Amino acid sequence: MVLQPVVDGSKFLVDFGAIAESARARKASRISLQLPEGLRAFAKEVSEKVASVTGASIMIDSEPCFGACDIPTHLFALSDLVVQFGHTEMPSIGAIPKMHFANLFLDIDPLPVVEKAIPILDGKIGVVTTAQHIHRLEDVVSFLKARGLEVSTSRGDSRLGNYAQLLGCDYTSALWMEDSVDTFLYVGDGDFHPVGLTMLSDRKLVAANPSDMTVRSLDELRDRITKQRLSAIERAMHARTFGVILNSKPGQRRRAVADTLVSEISGTGRKATLIHTNLVSPDLISYYSFDAFVSTACPRIAIDDFHRYQKPLLTPVEAEIAIGLKPFSAFTFDQILAEQ
Repeated sequence: MVLQPVVDGSKFLVDFGAIAESARARKASRISLQLPEGLRAFAKEVSEKVASVTGASIMIDSEPCFGACDIPTHLFALSDLVVQFGHTEMPSIGAIPKMHFANLFLDIDPLPVVEKAIPILDGKIGVVTTAQHIHRLEDVVSFLKARGLEVSTSRGDSRLGNYAQLLGCDYTSALWMEDSVDTFLYVGDGDFHPVGLTMLSDRKLVAANPSDMTVRSLDELRDRITKQRLSAIERAMHARTFGVILNSKPGQRRRAVADTLVSEISGTGRKATLIHTNLVSPDLISYYSFDAFVSTACPRIAIDDFHRYQKPLLTPVEAEIAIGLKPFSAFTFDQILAEQ
């Protein structure tokens, strides 16, 4: 693997050679690009680089891309190859011949902030990270062990492309080793990936951000989100009609979960109707006259966009609490797992 800046001056690195090899293997003359939001300002430069290493004509997809779960089937008839930047493949979805996942690796040394975190790490340490830092995982583990700490990592389920990797919807790489660790050390940027872990586990979590050298706890954020979710559940307890959202994205399509919810809601004397969509948005919610909605798509939709929804938008377990099938003590962060 030979990593190069995705555009000149960028700290994000990509393996353009692997993209070229995928194009050769598929004899691709037409390539479509899926770009994460932060890379779209450089779409012209990225497309020119891909064209130069593949010799193919390039088309940029303007639809939003939410992760490796978001397979752009609408591009398959138009392209010989689709290159999705910024994500790693989800093995549980199965082989997708026309897809190439070009992960973006962050070229920032994580060891200084890991060293800064050591004084507040307690007991046995479980290390977790994101796709952007996964190439430095072994360095982090070796660094901690050299300083006398007992360190573990875990594979997680088959939605995850790497050891120790967190997704915003899948925390099995951490939860599968939860019983053998005292503290989770998250090495990565932002709150998006680790916040779910603070809601799923009572183990201490220390977030070490290599980009800004901060070391912190997410307890306050966890408590705020929990209050928001319990409020949404309480509002939905009075609902008589529910729209149960089924997503068309292959990595978010939980048909069995949706069908079960329709049956459970109907069984309590309320009414439930399936709504099929590719994009869950406030506009979709406001368009329909249901009292409340349940999303079986990405668990983060209801949480991250909480203030944008005028009506209650619940996750599956939250809906079961709202209709009285489970107690409030059953509240937990929703995940999409490989078996779903």
